[in-house]
Amino acid sequence: MKKILSFLLALLLSAFLSGCTTPSEQNTSIGETTNSMQQEPISSDISSSTSDSDPQHSSLPEIVSLQKQDGYVWGGYGKDGFYYIRSSGRSDGSCNIMYADYSSGKVLYLCSQANCAHNNSSCTSYIIPSSGGVSPMVVGEKLILVSQKSPYIESDDDKSSYIMTADLDGSNRTVLTQFKSNQFLEKPMLSDGNYLYLRLTTQVDADTEKADLIRIDCISGETEFLRSMDSKLNERIWGAFGDKILVYQYIDDNTIGLVSWDLNDTSNDEVLFTWKMNDPYPILGDGVLSYVGDDGYFHLMDLQSKEDIPLSQYSIPTSDISNISVTPLFADNGHLLIRELNGSECTYFALDTSGDIQTFDLLYDVDGDSEIFYPITSVDEDHYLVCAGFAVQNEVSALDDGSSTVLPVPDLLYAIINKDDYWHSITNYQSFE
Repeated sequence: MKKILSFLLALLLSAFLSGCTTPSEQNTSIGETTNSMQQEPISSDISSSTSDSDPQHSSLPEIVSLQKQDGYVWGGYGKDGFYYIRSSGRSDGSCNIMYADYSSGKVLYLCSQANCAHNNSSCTSYIIPSSGGVSPMVVGEKLILVSQKSPYIESDDDKSSYIMTADLDGSNRTVLTQFKSNQFLEKPMLSDGNYLYLRLTTQVDADTEKADLIRIDCISGETEFLRSMDSKLNERIWGAFGDKILVYQYIDDNTIGLVSWDLNDTSNDEVLFTWKMNDPYPILGDGVLSYVGDDGYFHLMDLQSKEDIPLSQYSIPTSDISNISVTPLFADNGHLLIRELNGSECTYFALDTSGDIQTFDLLYDVDGDSEIFYPITSVDEDHYLVCAGFAVQNEVSALDDGSSTVLPVPDLLYAIINKDDYWHSITNYQSFE
């Protein structure tokens, strides 16, 4: 019984952490998602216009990444709170949109109805995702809900990917644009406050696919082609800095590069950094890149100024003479968090550009393994929103035969912490209730 429960918890946790993306989840038509949703989606046929030919788009504001470089969706970063998806034990595969309010320190269902059970389409927090899950994002004053069809699941019942907008309180859901059955959306996605930028892959036939960088007007739903992304070069979005998009691509058979794309001038593309196939991958922070240098130290490079600082307080063990493995986990513009694994012993260190090194102790336990308090986003200049653990809630779930059962549903825990306290492992943080 203990093994069965452990397996069930692991399965549910996996489903939760993937933002309700498990293949077994049932799907719904767009019309079933909410009563207030409009039923006339705008066509997603890509316009042939580009930003170069449109005077309105001649100068782009800052573009920011809505997810980290791996595309994992924690949620939507609003200026007053954080929107995320909470899994459920309901048999219809539905989820709920939750809101972590910064000022009150409370986690709420994104619903204003009194005595709402939050388990059907009359609730503004209730949503049934497509096979690839649903991702909440904040663009300007709108909540963007990207419901994706998975490219790995074939089902006649599965619906094409689509994008909805809603007010920040969850009301007035509207289909912004709907994609074709052979089109797939990729993360990370970017925004400049008005547009959503993403890589769109189209499966032309069984052996051929093409990829394009597109942007979607989050008010009108107009979809605009910006430039092709070469599948042979494996060109993918990694992030952004300033008004540039950062693209991962194969430079040659043994070299990977990070290239900045200028959307106003394609001749202004710039290779910012390269590494060999077997080298450790760099990690992208907020305007900064951390990488392993030839000198045996981690480095932090400012993407705008190109200033490069070696973090020489920690010497990276040479792999052929040591069984110690080191992995960078998170970087900001002055710090780097790394994990050192020596056999079964795991130690975390915080490095900074002033030359300090400290053991990092803000950890929580997951089935005997330690996980760091991971920074999700900056709440303001001085504070991070962090994932600070998880708890298991027992939830009643209806079965197909009319009976019910109780299932354990894991729920991530969040907190706000001062950035200086974070890097010094000071346990002075505000947990959300």
